[in-house]
Amino acid sequence: MTTLKAHLRTFLAVCTVLALLTSTTAPAFASTLSTKRAQAAAAQAQIAVLQNNEGIATDKYDQAHAQYQQLSAQVVVIRARVAQLQVQTASLQDALGNQVDEMYREGGSLGVIEALLSARSINDLESTIEFLTRIGDQNAATISQLKQTEQEVAAEQQELVVAQTAADQEQTAMATNKAAVQAQLAAEQQLSASLAASIKKILAQQAAAETAAAAARARSHGIVPGGNPPTSSKGAAAVWWAEQKLGYWYVWGASGPSTFDCSGLMMWACSHVGISLPHYSGAQFDSGPHVSMENLEPGDLVFFGNPIHHVGMYIGGGDFIEAPYSGARVRISTLGDRSDFAGATRPS
Repeated sequence: MTTLKAHLRTFLAVCTVLALLTSTTAPAFASTLSTKRAQAAAAQAQIAVLQNNEGIATDKYDQAHAQYQQLSAQVVVIRARVAQLQVQTASLQDALGNQVDEMYREGGSLGVIEALLSARSINDLESTIEFLTRIGDQNAATISQLKQTEQEVAAEQQELVVAQTAADQEQTAMATNKAAVQAQLAAEQQLSASLAASIKKILAQQAAAETAAAAARARSHGIVPGGNPPTSSKGAAAVWWAEQKLGYWYVWGASGPSTFDCSGLMMWACSHVGISLPHYSGAQFDSGPHVSMENLEPGDLVFFGNPIHHVGMYIGGGDFIEAPYSGARVRISTLGDRSDFAGATRPS
């Protein structure tokens, strides 16, 4: 009996301890999980800031690169014009020199007097004076044209200097913005490396959920790779081309065919339907008439940020396709999830 009572007392003590442990561990575990989720949310917010800054720097790089290409092409054209004018100048100088040599061989003013004195009739005299006048007029016209050409050469050379200087400045801006992008990428990598394994796991789960949701949205739009683009409209065809790149990696400054940044994907897709776009979102915003969110049609470009630094293509149903940021793939996202919508354009 005593032994039984002892066992009962032991059993009751164990139950009491377990109850105490359960009552304290469950809240502690819940509290720990809540803390980890809060830390993951804070990390995600930091990453979002870095990705936003990366997008701004990338768009500035794209803008500087586009302007550099334009200025470089302008430099080539100006150089060709200068070379052509220099050839023209040399030709006029040769023509004028030949006329001077000819007049010298004819004795200059003495030749003129001899020509007048040798005239045998009024008709001969009139013909000689007309010829000499014509020679003088030709010389005057040649000299005038030579002066004008030399002025044009000087002006073109000045324009060349300006264009070359501007191109050099844009090249410097490209290097600066490239360094800014790389700094943002390094900061993202450093932050990711510093996160605890538990937080990384939560973020990975969130990323997987977002990927699954994006895939579900793609299926809801009936997207089937391959086939032929629709012929109903340019916008629908542009959407089809963009959708062919779902799952391709984002790379800043890239415009296809295997990697893209946001504006590069838009430029690539629209080029297949005969629409030429510059390679940065700020300029793409002015590539056609602006439309309201309520009037969006497939193929319209949707823009984000202030200043604008991100662009996607509306595909219908409140969704758009985008090349989002480094480390992500081309995907379908929901317009309603973005609080930084800045406007839309129907490219033409």
